[in-house]
This record gives sequence, C-alpha cells and structure tokens, in this order.
Amino acid sequence: MTTDVNVELAWAYIKGQKAIEAFDRREAIAQSRSFALDRELERRKARSVQRWAGPATVVGGDFSEAAE
Repeated sequence: MTTDVNVELAWAYIKGQKAIEAFDRREAIAQSRSFALDRELERRKARSVQRWAGPATVVGGDFSEAAE
C-alpha cells in the first residue's frame, strides 16, 4: 500500500472513531446479554430436569413387561 492510501485510511479511522467505539460498546453489551441469557437458560434447564427426573432409585420392586 502506498503512503497516500495509509494516510487516507488513518484519517477515515480518526473521523469515524466515535462511531466505531459506539458500535463496539453496543456489540459488547449485546454479547454480555446473550451470555447472561445462556446462563439463565442452562439454570432453568437443570432445574426442569431435576423436577421431572423423579427419584433416582426404585425401592422394593421388580420391573416386568406388561401382559398383552
């Protein structure tokens, strides 16, 4: 790349720096919310699995196939 192109790119970055930083902040906030949502979904999933799993052992019984 030539020096003129590098200078133009530098000026474009300087002029757009505020917009770039604002975009980066919005992206970071969105990513943080996404991570928080993922954690909450995993927490609720674990609670739901525990609630529906029932007891882990069968006490005093044998399983047999039902008669047809």
